[in-house]
Amino acid sequence: MSDTSRILKELVEVQGIDVAVCVGRDGFVIDAASTGNADADAIGAMVSTGMGSAESVGRELGVGEMALAMMEYDKGIVILSALGTDALLAVVASKDANLGNVRLQVKRRTTDLEKSLK
Repeated sequence: MSDTSRILKELVEVQGIDVAVCVGRDGFVIDAASTGNADADAIGAMVSTGMGSAESVGRELGVGEMALAMMEYDKGIVILSALGTDALLAVVASKDANLGNVRLQVKRRTTDLEKSLK
């Protein structure tokens, strides 16, 4: 098992996290882990577009580089985090997840994921 796979599997073991996907900026999935039958390819394609838009907002508003984006929906939460310049992490969590813990776990693993991709 690669380091990337191990880290993503650790993320989905966190209570409330259902899916963790590492995706290239081109939308192709590098690796993924899930507690169910998530379509990692569809998630990868969608979040790479969303990440580009979120980063553009930061640039246009002059607030700097995006560190983390969180979107809350009726049935869950999506968190996006840049992994260097070539990849990103997308995490899908349940609506009742402890958001502070989910955010902390994502931030803790970002550096390790960046290293694993080199």
